Amino acid sequence: MTRVFLGLGANIGNREANLRLALGWLAERCTVVAVSSLYRSPALVLEDAEPGPDFRNAVAEINTELVPEDLLHFVKEIEHRIGRRPAPKWSARPIDIDILLYGDIVLETDALTIPHPFIAARNFVLLPLAELASDVTHPKRGVTIGELADDAEYDDIEHIAGPSWARFGGLDDDPDDDSDDDAEA
Repeated sequence: MTRVFLGLGANIGNREANLRLALGWLAERCTVVAVSSLYRSPALVLEDAEPGPDFRNAVAEINTELVPEDLLHFVKEIEHRIGRRPAPKWSARPIDIDILLYGDIVLETDALTIPHPFIAARNFVLLPLAELASDVTHPKRGVTIGELADDAEYDDIEHIAGPSWARFGGLDDDPDDDSDDDAEA
């Protein structure tokens, strides 16, 4: 079994339900060890585009026997089951699952880069990752995730809920229901 950290994000549909669906389906082939708190972050604004809906973000720690390429295929299958379809890069999506860290391996292929190349640049990933892996050393940078997190700014990130948000019973939730959109504000 390998210790892996996955970034989870959603900004359309019932975002929390989509994240819980992803966690539930991950548990079909992996052991979900821990889930971070839930955060709200603004969507990235692209040149000449209106900002999309805010994201809900979290990180999951899993143990898996799947090799990196098989894990990538599995998370892409989960994304498809939840409703993600091919779209332009950084467009709104019902779910996004990224492999952030896979043990201590460094891997660069056309389809997959581990560790995820933007861990340190994305505060909406770094903050929840540091909750679960502050003592884990980034395999390329040689510093801990906690040290990377200490150097980040979090002004645009809002803590929504503690880790209990992720109870895995969300398989009956409707991923097309927008009823939770900004209800916490």
